Amino acid sequence: MTVAHDDPHVARLFEQMARLVCDGVGDPLDLREQLVELAMANSPDVARYWKQVGVGVGVPDTAYKDGGPHLFPDAPTVRVFRTSGTSGNARGSVRYSRLGLELKGLAVEANARRHVAVPDDDGPPVVLSFVPSEEDAPDMAIAFDMARIARVFGDPELSTSVVGPHGVDFDLLGRRLDVAVAEGRPVVLVGGTFAFVNICDALEAQGRSWRLPPGSGVYEGGGFKGRSRVMRVDDLRAAVRRVFGVERHRNMFGMTELANTLYDASDTPVGPLGERPKGSHPAGGPAVRDPRTREHLAEGHGLLEVTDLSLLDRPHVLLTGDLGIAGPEGVAIAGRIAGSASRGCSLTLDEMTGGAA
Repeated sequence: MTVAHDDPHVARLFEQMARLVCDGVGDPLDLREQLVELAMANSPDVARYWKQVGVGVGVPDTAYKDGGPHLFPDAPTVRVFRTSGTSGNARGSVRYSRLGLELKGLAVEANARRHVAVPDDDGPPVVLSFVPSEEDAPDMAIAFDMARIARVFGDPELSTSVVGPHGVDFDLLGRRLDVAVAEGRPVVLVGGTFAFVNICDALEAQGRSWRLPPGSGVYEGGGFKGRSRVMRVDDLRAAVRRVFGVERHRNMFGMTELANTLYDASDTPVGPLGERPKGSHPAGGPAVRDPRTREHLAEGHGLLEVTDLSLLDRPHVLLTGDLGIAGPEGVAIAGRIAGSASRGCSLTLDEMTGGAA
């Protein structure tokens, strides 16, 4: 029997998930069991998939190229986010119900509080986003996330996106940075990895640089998927230091299909470009599966799987098309997997439920 979005059980489940996401209070194992039961009750496709490959194995990210499993078709969709399409021709999409979107917002805020928030003794920091605003890009999950971070932690007058319909507004960026430096206000720069590359290139060509106040930090995510140019982590960090004078630099890993974000857990280079390992948060985290046996690996290379207990509208575990490197400090994410090794996650929803193992 399916479970309706307005069923009291879903309201109780939402409250349990919110407590875990925000305060780290609750039993993750119990929540996983409840979310498995919900997914199997509300999505026959997911139930068949788990019967074939094992209950709780991540749903392939490519399943969302045709919309993917959505657990509450009875509830109005309040937001749709779409993937960039860099890893294939089709753009994936995910739908959010009212409770699902509220939970995502809480998760973004709680995780940013752990990793991004800076002391605001002299006032809140200036949060500048290197992604379009929510208004300009309502279907971009990263725009939603960055806007939430700016709204919760940033100075409401000075925080803004510096990316508009016509590209980066370098004059706006420069003015906000100048004000922050003059007032000694920490700056939080957030956005896509490749945006930082392009912005640093342009500012260096213009001969412009700043030494941002203590407490400032850079948080970039997205990597170089689909890009013709890549940079080693330390080379990007060096460029950021030259232009912005910032030492605090962390990479974030997020996907449209996920609600939460993974942050660097240590500064130990692990991946081929010096990628740092990502850690867990109260609502889940990364793991690595052997692409042949589907067993979890304590160490070594395999398919990246992410558990996200802040996901209410779709299965809480995602098998991505990324290479994961498991180790004692976490899981480094080393880009998309190409070729036959990715077969374990290269499935459409039809293939996922059509009898293929």
